[in-house]
Amino acid sequence: MSAVIEERDGGPLVVKEAARLTGADGEALEAKPVMALCRCGQSNNKPFCDGSHKAAEFDSGRSDDHTPDGLRAYGGKDITVHYNRMLCSHAGECEARLKAVFDPSRNPWIVADNGSRDDIIAVVTACPSGALSYSEPDQPPQHAIDAAPGITIEENGPYRVAGIPLASARAADGGSTDKYVLCRCGKSKNKPYCDGTHHDVNWRA
Repeated sequence: MSAVIEERDGGPLVVKEAARLTGADGEALEAKPVMALCRCGQSNNKPFCDGSHKAAEFDSGRSDDHTPDGLRAYGGKDITVHYNRMLCSHAGECEARLKAVFDPSRNPWIVADNGSRDDIIAVVTACPSGALSYSEPDQPPQHAIDAAPGITIEENGPYRVAGIPLASARAADGGSTDKYVLCRCGKSKNKPYCDGTHHDVNWRA
């Protein structure tokens, strides 16, 4: 059986054959062959599901007012940065690492010529959600990933997934099947993907 994440309608994320499950404190948790991970935000046994989604009447669907799905290109002389806001979990890695290129207070917020090719690729690699990708002249967009296959739980935040496909294949424009971030608080408008709402509502695990 290959590793996969299945979404249960109105219920948890069922993870099969994950090679790794890392807790918010950085310690390894037991990665069982089949695990049900909470995504309603209500379980008393987080990160695992305890059935609380039923009492909470959890809606696992994407909201009608979800972020539009679309890939936008920010061209530079040597490299083009691509961005799909619907996938973004707003972890802030890009701005923290290379604000000359990635500055949300500016329009356009991405200016590829303000950084070197290698620095931009390093930021794309660090982006946990796969919202960022890059392309070089005459090449298609590509993602970069350096995390070992598995799931990392962000403290009071989402699940960062590497190398495990999502069975529902809810594809997003330019999205990666090997790197994405899934909502854990139950509040995202872009479910199953995290949209950063856990910050806005001060969600605590």
